[in-house]
Formats: sequence, structure tokens, C-alpha cells
Amino acid sequence: MELDETRRLEQTAELLKAMGHPMRLAMLEKLRAEPWCVCDLAENLGLNKSIASKHLSLLHDVGLLSVEKRGTQVIYTLRAPCVVEMAQCGYEAVAEFHRPDIGERELSTLSRNS
Repeated sequence: MELDETRRLEQTAELLKAMGHPMRLAMLEKLRAEPWCVCDLAENLGLNKSIASKHLSLLHDVGLLSVEKRGTQVIYTLRAPCVVEMAQCGYEAVAEFHRPDIGERELSTLSRNS
């Protein structure tokens, strides 16, 4: 692989890792609709403000969010709404694979044998 391609793939992997937490996915879904300040988003999701800030900072660091300070408030805006669509696509793929007539244990066995 060429250096540029390797770098692009590494950056994409970092972005996907940052998205790889259920709470961060919930935050991205909320931010898709409108910008949120940390305090309101934390309260809405039932999180400690400090924990919410850490999650948001990670998403910002990979380039998914922009930040604006308004007085004492820190407002986050989603820069790439397409990632929420990608996450939804992933969910639909998993939901399609998951068959309600098969228990989790059997599903796990099927996955390993495929």
C-alpha cells in the first residue's frame, strides 16, 4: 500500500474506534438534529458532565465535531452527519442477521461457524 492510502485507512480506523461506544453513538444521534452544550447533552443522556465532556472530546479529536465556546458554555456541532447514517446502516445489517427465533448462544455458534 502507498503511504497516503495507509494514512487514510489509519485515520478511518481511528474514526470508527471513536464511534465504537454506545454512548458516543447516542451523542452523535442527538447532535445530528441540532448543536448541544455539554451540560444539556449530559443531562439528556443521564451522564455526569465530566464523562460527557470526555466522550465529546474524543469525537472532536477525530474530526466529527466542531466546538464553539459561548461564555461558560461549550457547544458541540456534528460536522459529518453521514456517520450517523453509516451507524444506522450497521445497525440494520446486524438486525437483519439476528434472527429472533434463534437464541444468543445459537447465534454465537452460527457466527463462529460461518
